[in-house]
Amino acid sequence: MAETTQSSDLGKGLVLTFGAIGALGAIAMAGSSYMSFAEHDETLQLLSGVFLTVALLASGIAVAAVHLYD
Repeated sequence: MAETTQSSDLGKGLVLTFGAIGALGAIAMAGSSYMSFAEHDETLQLLSGVFLTVALLASGIAVAAVHLYD
């Protein structure tokens, strides 16, 4: 009797979700960095760093999801 395996789309869904979060984080980082430069505001620089952290973490989780659920 042949064995069959069922594959899940969970990995693809996680990659798309965290990839989108990473892309939005990168766009938000660029926008807040530009606003910080235009307004000479230090608070927006801090916010830009937070957005960078979110983008990097989401991208790392997306890469891990590819390897875990492949």
